[in-house]
Amino acid sequence: MEHCALSSDSVLQTLLKTNRPPTDREKAIIQESVAPTTSKLKVVEAQISDTMAHIQALMVQVEQAETKLARLREEEAAILETFADHRRVFSPFRNLPEDILREICIACVEDNMPMLSYLSNPWPFVLAQISSGMRHVALTTPIIWASMHVDMRLLSGSIREQEQAYSVLAQRARIWIERAGGLALTVFIQGSTYSFALFESHRSDPSSILFDTLLSYSTRWKALYFDSRCGSRLSTPMSRIAALTAVEVPLLQTVSLHFDASISNTVFNDSVLLTLPTLKHVELKTDNIQMFTVDWGILTSVTLRGIYPSKYHSKTDIARILQQTKCLEFCNIVVGPDRPQEHYSEKIGLPFLKTFAIRESTIETASYLAPSILDLITAPNLDLLHIREGFFDFAGFFQRSPCITELSLPYFDKDESLTDTMGLLRHCPSLDVLCLWPAYSNIGTRNANGLLRSFVEQGDVGIICPRLQGFEITGKIDFSLETLRLFLEGKQGKNAIPNVLPWRILIINIGGITAAETRQQMVDLVSQKKAAGLDVEVIGG
Repeated sequence: MEHCALSSDSVLQTLLKTNRPPTDREKAIIQESVAPTTSKLKVVEAQISDTMAHIQALMVQVEQAETKLARLREEEAAILETFADHRRVFSPFRNLPEDILREICIACVEDNMPMLSYLSNPWPFVLAQISSGMRHVALTTPIIWASMHVDMRLLSGSIREQEQAYSVLAQRARIWIERAGGLALTVFIQGSTYSFALFESHRSDPSSILFDTLLSYSTRWKALYFDSRCGSRLSTPMSRIAALTAVEVPLLQTVSLHFDASISNTVFNDSVLLTLPTLKHVELKTDNIQMFTVDWGILTSVTLRGIYPSKYHSKTDIARILQQTKCLEFCNIVVGPDRPQEHYSEKIGLPFLKTFAIRESTIETASYLAPSILDLITAPNLDLLHIREGFFDFAGFFQRSPCITELSLPYFDKDESLTDTMGLLRHCPSLDVLCLWPAYSNIGTRNANGLLRSFVEQGDVGIICPRLQGFEITGKIDFSLETLRLFLEGKQGKNAIPNVLPWRILIINIGGITAAETRQQMVDLVSQKKAAGLDVEVIGG
């Protein structure tokens, strides 16, 4: 009992206090207390051993599963690749010949000049990223990289952030232009909104980083379009463009300048840019054409307009310019009344003019109508005439220009039955395409029976415009169902009149026909003619 009463803890404490070796009895007590702990450890060790063995077995299974998964993924990739090859076989796009893909690339950029942008990719870059095949086509089609619209206007952020952004654009512009190979370049630059004064505390306009890159390729510029949004301030690009010489732009043929407000006269007064011997086409959109020094005699194309549609240059200013031309083939002008005490009466001969677009405003009172600039012009070889506005008697001009084949002409309030229009058209025997439209949107309904019949009925003076094949008339016009039938059939089939060319394309507005039943009958008639092969459309039905 005494042996049991003693514990291993009390024995150990006694031994520690007395600092002596344990007796046999004390050794027995200590061994008895340790024995259960040893047995527990053996149990734990056995459990650990079993767990490790299980883990090892699981790891083997995982390794086998991963190996199988890898094989399955390889098999999947092989199947997908084969499937992609099969899809390529049936893909119309991938089966297109390379020359067709090249033409598609060209069509994507020719109507809309691609813009160099910081936040998005322009069309040439997009085309080069579609696929490896399209990338090859895009990179071997230099012409899609030969034009660029560059916006130099202020980017947001600090000066340092702007410099970084313009550096990125400059690098992209360099890549772009290099891909054009050695082709001549067309560059559209929207001017910076900065002025020199704005950067007195800085070394330069941040956009100069980009402009320097563009200017480094100026020897390849063929066409330059510059649109300033600087108001009355002088931007860095504007001054540097004005300073260009024949050495810096030896290929330049086209220059277009658009300023939305008056700028310093001295910049372009001293510029030789518009006198370069290579120039053929000049477009000036500004309220002050006197600021420019231009060699008008070398130009084949001239466009002179104000900064807005309502702005114009005086008839005398325009007439003096046209008088200086010698080989003009294209002319687009906006003309207004003369200034007080100003009157120009010299005749203007334009023997090579082929295309002429004009918008002319004048002073009109109950007893006076100022003469038109057309009264001064003789253009015997004129082919296309687009009159966008005017209140004049064009008969004299038409008589002096008997070769017009395409004509766009407005009709006016006083011409209620379009008889004045018919009278003018009698002077256009070569006309092939005609577009008639109301000079103002609020013009009332016109009676068009006489006009439509005059193209297909002999009448007292014969058929007008016997070569006419394309015809479009818009605005509120009224005519009968029988007139429409005669108009559509008078040049076709058995009803065709001798020596009169058949209709090729027709667009007719029936919005002025008030009777719903008649309008529907007209739509049905047109549908029948379309089914028979006539290219005719009705609008406003």
